Amino acid sequence: MSIKIVCIFNKTEIFEKVVKNNEYYKSAELFTYDNTQENKPITKCYNDFISNNVLNSDEDFWCLFIHQDFGINEDIDPLFEKLDKKFIYGAVGAKFYKGIYINRNGFKRFHVVNYGKIMQGNNDFNYYEYGLSVKNPKKVDAVDCCCILMHSSLVRKYKLQFDENLSFHMYAEELCYSAKKNHKIKTKVVQMNCFHLGRGELNEEFQKSAQYLKDKFNIKRIPSTCPN
Repeated sequence: MSIKIVCIFNKTEIFEKVVKNNEYYKSAELFTYDNTQENKPITKCYNDFISNNVLNSDEDFWCLFIHQDFGINEDIDPLFEKLDKKFIYGAVGAKFYKGIYINRNGFKRFHVVNYGKIMQGNNDFNYYEYGLSVKNPKKVDAVDCCCILMHSSLVRKYKLQFDENLSFHMYAEELCYSAKKNHKIKTKVVQMNCFHLGRGELNEEFQKSAQYLKDKFNIKRIPSTCPN
């Protein structure tokens, strides 16, 4: 089984510690985009990889798109080899349920559950558990962008690509939503022994990206691990 890891980095020390020198990634081929000088949109880099290494090739392999601060602490070959190639996967994902819950703003007629337990931390490697552990791959509405797994045959068949109108936020959610809406491709979470150092920032750019998806798909809320 072949695995290709795609990673864009702008913090060399973190990238080398978490990804480049990760012993559990050694069986995979690593494709990197150095973003230390330029601020290239992640979606453009990912699509560059897809165009050059998937769409123009007939090779079969798993494409693992990860952040520079996302690490897996177990052998990835046996982790991926039995997965159904017809799904999009991730380490943690959000599932929307109809119902009522109470938050500080009052009643809402929905609630979201994040499946796939990961160790969430910061650059000092201080961790806390995030998400609910799953025994088997579980369907979700969208996976978090820290880890996206797709098989090349699926990408090639449906010519899946990332929306380049999104630079750094909501591109994973857009991919999952578009794949389901246009091709009936579903998304699942795979339980991994993994960690993620970055928590992201719900800044103005994030809000603009969320609104872009709401307008694009004419929906009120985005299936996401991040509140929007």
